[in-house]
Amino acid sequence: MGTDIRCPLCGSETTVRTATKGPHAGRKFYVCARYPECKGMVPVKDGQIGKSKTSKTRIKSPIVSNAWLIKAIVFGVLLTGAGCFLGLVLRWCGDDSMHMIGGSGDIWDMLRLGCWALAALITVAVTAGIIAVLIRSFWVAAIMVLVSALALFLCWEISLVSFVVALIYFLIGLVYLVSVRREINSRIKFRVWNIRAGQGLLFIVLIALVCTGLYFGYARSIDRNGFTLPPATVDWIVDMADEYAVDKVLPEDTTAADREEVLTELRTYLESEISSTGESYKDYVPIIIAGIAFSVLMLATLFISFIPPIILWLIFFILLRLKVIREETHTVEVTRLSIE
Repeated sequence: MGTDIRCPLCGSETTVRTATKGPHAGRKFYVCARYPECKGMVPVKDGQIGKSKTSKTRIKSPIVSNAWLIKAIVFGVLLTGAGCFLGLVLRWCGDDSMHMIGGSGDIWDMLRLGCWALAALITVAVTAGIIAVLIRSFWVAAIMVLVSALALFLCWEISLVSFVVALIYFLIGLVYLVSVRREINSRIKFRVWNIRAGQGLLFIVLIALVCTGLYFGYARSIDRNGFTLPPATVDWIVDMADEYAVDKVLPEDTTAADREEVLTELRTYLESEISSTGESYKDYVPIIIAGIAFSVLMLATLFISFIPPIILWLIFFILLRLKVIREETHTVEVTRLSIE
């Protein structure tokens, strides 16, 4: 059974073992849980066994402690950077220039913004996975999630909406930490794929936060400028009509001037009549747009949900080979009922 005494060589947990041969036969020792990889051991003092859980005597390696702190800070900075990234995406979603990077308003800008949003979701999922798996102390991990939520709040905007979104981000981060730890503790051997269920819930909430930013961005834009069809949308409808519909509606002897006049009337109708009609339903437009964005992003996550576990597996593989992290084997005591 594990004790509170730490290995003097590597800082891992120790277990109590009794020497069976040699000059110390019959004597008890605290032996490193990583034995035979690590041969660190500490003699058990008389009467010490059975009090190890409350004993104040601990053997720590300052080098290991300092190295752990440095690594934990690095991982925390990565999660904070992911929060900043998501905050910037939320800011882009709330931009008044048609909520698209570059502001040109074409379909490719919309796709580019969607790709940035998915990249932010993957980044948060990967960095949160690293924290949940490698940081043993729940409270240290919770503080890292809190700092990441603060970074999201500051990189987006200082408002009540962004504060609520950052709070939800923090809470779902805590839920994710708990779910990953519970999953790890219920398994004999750690596998990255075992934490996918927790990442699924994380993805859903993060997508909802992105769509929240999109909703409030469009709502503010409509309140300031009124409801109008985006110029890119008008151009696209007119181009489609010019290519596929006009020839089927107009007579064959229609001149180019008449054709251009019909397209001009269609453009005027879209820019004036449709916009004025949509003004009556402007309160519902942001909801519809956010709902469509949520559906599209949820569909996209079905195809990219395997990416975070693969990235995590690759990161853990590299860190193990570089000896930044290590695998530990723990011995636990299980109490069960049985028939005599």
